[in-house]
Amino acid sequence: MRNFKAVSTTIFLACVMATSGQLFAQSWPSRSITLVTPLAVGSASDVALRIVAEPLSKSLGQSILIDNQTGASGAIGAEKVANATPDGSVFCGCNNAILGVLPHLRKVPYNPLKSFKPVGMVAVLPTVLIVNADAPYKSVKELIDYAKLNPGKIEYASGGVGSPQHIAMAMFESMAGVKLTHVPYKGASQAAVGVAGGEIPVMFNAIGTVLPLIKSGKLRPIAIAGSQRTQVMPEVPTVSESGVAGYNYASWVGVVGPAGVSDEIVAKMSNELLKTLASPDVIKRLNENGIDPFPLNASQMTSFIAADYQRMAKVIKEGGISGE
Repeated sequence: MRNFKAVSTTIFLACVMATSGQLFAQSWPSRSITLVTPLAVGSASDVALRIVAEPLSKSLGQSILIDNQTGASGAIGAEKVANATPDGSVFCGCNNAILGVLPHLRKVPYNPLKSFKPVGMVAVLPTVLIVNADAPYKSVKELIDYAKLNPGKIEYASGGVGSPQHIAMAMFESMAGVKLTHVPYKGASQAAVGVAGGEIPVMFNAIGTVLPLIKSGKLRPIAIAGSQRTQVMPEVPTVSESGVAGYNYASWVGVVGPAGVSDEIVAKMSNELLKTLASPDVIKRLNENGIDPFPLNASQMTSFIAADYQRMAKVIKEGGISGE
């Protein structure tokens, strides 16, 4: 009889806790949400999150305050979310540089796979291989041919060591069998301006960052880094199509919460995020900024991040990239 009462009590408490969680999720959010973004204001990732945050806040019925914290390559902002009270009031708009690359380059105060609970993917930031308008190479083949005849003589720009631009070119060098010389700048935008001004002839960069410079004729796009062409520039072939078979790189940005945030809150946030990303107006605004929507739910994002983390580990090792 005592065992029966103990089991009954356990079941009752479990039911109460489950019901309480569901009721809390239904009333959530009862106050404003802070979306910490360890990304520079105006960067492609930041733009994507701001485009989505506005309609998402309306569907949730609460304001979403974006808090850009860029210190330590984004590690400070990510740590803030990892240590936040998991009550659904704080989330992180994180990209692949913070969750997939940085932990392989140096010690960070968070575990990218254990310190956070994925909510949903927001966007892919199509990356494009660009050259200065006056550069002699007008295609991937011409770039590779020149690089093989002149190993190490072509310089390429990036936003810094371990940046998405650096990783994309390291992959390209490895798969194309060429060697270029890395020239890191203090940010992707500064690097793009350097290429446009003729300081450096070539780089990979997010389309959203370089689109104005392409439209003005200062930069020439020669290939898309992803596995398929982007609707932003459908006429530009992929690197893989252009002779480097299997090449596939694209930056991504998504939303995660502290590891302890409830499944009920995550499910509600994820559902509203997916609805937002299905909006024709949101899709249009993302595309206008050189960004492709990438709607993945919490479960799909969890699997994606784990696979991408392992892939980046291989790229960084093979490219000999270190957090210098």
